[in-house]
Amino acid sequence: MFDNEIMPIGEKIKNIRDMFGSSQRELAEGICSINNISLLEKNRQNITYKLAVGIAANFNIIAQKKKINVVITADELIKDEDSQANNIFKNNIVNNLNKIKSLDLFEDDLYKAEELIEKYNIIDSNKIELYKLAADFYYREHIYTKSDEMCNKALKIDIHLKNIFDEINIYIYKSRNSIMQYHYTEALEQLEYAENLNNSICNDEFFERIFFSRALIYKKLNEYDKSLIYLDILISKIKDNNMFLKVKMLHANCLNEQHKFEKSKKEYIEILDIAMKIDNKDFISMAYRNLSELDLNKRDYKSAGKHIQDCLECNPNNEYLSENLYFAAKVLQNLNKEVEQYLLRALDICEKKDRENLSLIEKVMYELLLIYIEKDDETNIMLIARKTETLNIDCCLIYSELIYYYRERKKEKSVYFNRELINKLKYIKKM
Repeated sequence: MFDNEIMPIGEKIKNIRDMFGSSQRELAEGICSINNISLLEKNRQNITYKLAVGIAANFNIIAQKKKINVVITADELIKDEDSQANNIFKNNIVNNLNKIKSLDLFEDDLYKAEELIEKYNIIDSNKIELYKLAADFYYREHIYTKSDEMCNKALKIDIHLKNIFDEINIYIYKSRNSIMQYHYTEALEQLEYAENLNNSICNDEFFERIFFSRALIYKKLNEYDKSLIYLDILISKIKDNNMFLKVKMLHANCLNEQHKFEKSKKEYIEILDIAMKIDNKDFISMAYRNLSELDLNKRDYKSAGKHIQDCLECNPNNEYLSENLYFAAKVLQNLNKEVEQYLLRALDICEKKDRENLSLIEKVMYELLLIYIEKDDETNIMLIARKTETLNIDCCLIYSELIYYYRERKKEKSVYFNRELINKLKYIKKM
């Protein structure tokens, strides 16, 4: 009863009494004076547990007489506003956030939770749970700056409480955001701090996540030998299937980047076999994508095209769909296939779900522009130009192509884009 409402104890008693259609006399019978009930309802008298037991018993007698199917407890009656707020925060909002997929709905409930934090004394463990959940949600939605903001809020509480376990977890979360924003030095510092903290509790899962993140960073920095050191350690220790597949995939990717094609191909096929046995469609699609990339490196365009089509067909809603669509366009160009629709789909996904992936957006926009220039499709060329102005991407290469395209066609547009390019370069160089 009143699970979604927060009210003073006296107001709660009065609301229940009104709902039951009972008088103060009926409620006070055998336990206290009518005046006591009146003072309680006006919040001018504190309730004792003994009195709450009596009031609850009388409420239940009244409910039984009137055939109202409700049971009132003393514990329910004596909950103050902070306790009620914590109950709503934990059971109604945080638990609900775990099930929400929509960004708008998630942010509506997050706003309600933060309103409760502002107004009531929400316990720290509940706040940490909220911010960890929010950080993870924003990370999955590719909104890394917001995820980092949630991490910082949780971290502030963790440090105050000296909660080492959660502090380690949050630093690993922060490193994920840094990696996705290409802040590799910052990510390595966050992982080092997490590892130093973990040395005091020796949690194996944390060590695995820290080592994997380091391996990923070194792979992105093209320091493949360093990455492989961490991955070899992990391969010998990990028992969880999903984590093992992640490590094996990154290991094979490093070998592929080093052009050790036969070794990496063997690993991709092993990954595909394991993923198919456990029916993990994400890893199946990733294995096909990486086999396609391996074939592309070997200039085997036909096999590359087959594998990227397998990737898209086996898991059409996978987490990396926008990147896979862009890569499919690059592969299929070599087979003289029409790729505009792949790029348009990739751009649409980026604009809806992955607006912080600026590097991918820039690449997709550039490839679309080249297609429209080749077709001499000025309508779509100008659509790309206008869209470029609204997005926070590095548009220097796009403007350069536009300057060249319009140089002999429409001099005023060539001059315009030349000026835009100069302004962009001045901004980048802070001149």
